[in-house]
Amino acid sequence: MFGYVKPRADDLLVKEYAFFRAAYCGVCRAMRKETGFFSSFALSYDIVFLAVCRMLLTDRHTCAKRCHCIAHPCRAKSCLTENEALSFAARISAVLLYEKCLDDKKDKGSHRLRAHLLLPIFRKAAKRARLPFLSRETEECLSALADLESARVPSIDEPAAVFGDLLGLCFAEGLSGEEHALFYDVGYHLGAFIYAADAADDYRTDKKSGSYNPYVLLYPDGKDFENGIPDTVKASLLLTLEKLGEAVEKLPFKGDATLENIIKNTVYLGLPDRIDLLGKPKSKNKNQSVGGNHDRSL
Repeated sequence: MFGYVKPRADDLLVKEYAFFRAAYCGVCRAMRKETGFFSSFALSYDIVFLAVCRMLLTDRHTCAKRCHCIAHPCRAKSCLTENEALSFAARISAVLLYEKCLDDKKDKGSHRLRAHLLLPIFRKAAKRARLPFLSRETEECLSALADLESARVPSIDEPAAVFGDLLGLCFAEGLSGEEHALFYDVGYHLGAFIYAADAADDYRTDKKSGSYNPYVLLYPDGKDFENGIPDTVKASLLLTLEKLGEAVEKLPFKGDATLENIIKNTVYLGLPDRIDLLGKPKSKNKNQSVGGNHDRSL
């Protein structure tokens, strides 16, 4: 799935944008340290957003230092260090990628071949992540999602809810009580949005290939997707974002203006911006990445 979860950089303060860039690089370095060098090539904005949200639960006495990496060998970048939220996000990413590879192995075509090639790398990364309970939950969610796709269920709500549950469990991993409920809700609505947005964006490709896509079943003639996405789909996505916004407002910001502004900017500005690009030619659907050209998503 494409990396939709980006802030609108132009509406962040300079120091907030610099912090987000440093967090992006920090997650990348944490992935290399926690789950192996090659796992960092699967870095996504989605995982960085998870890290930023989980920083709300840490003391966030982070420091930034200038670092070189394979993506920027000649130019040092500001990078967050010594942050348990970065480590947490890196480990979550490894589990998701491994389970996704296992799921893709069952598919036909290029995804299956790629999964066979990457599986040994991500199996090792997931083992280093040390999250066996989440691994089981992820496997169950992806299995339920595969069942819906095999049955070609003509509903966006059912598969989106399953994917929402998966991301909700990731956001709330290791938490309990009220904190678990708050972070689960954010992850759930974000996951539901990502699944539905990705399905809308892939309408033409999936219709041509015959791959499962709820919108292909709901809009079989294709006319509504000729110039983007139909208003009904856009309205549904905006409604999901409204629910996500309600969940975000309940997060424990504790006066941390930088984290609050980055998170709310992403939800209220960045994600709606993505909606406007859905279903349009990919050449017009490119945005400058924050951390480099190796942006990926689950």
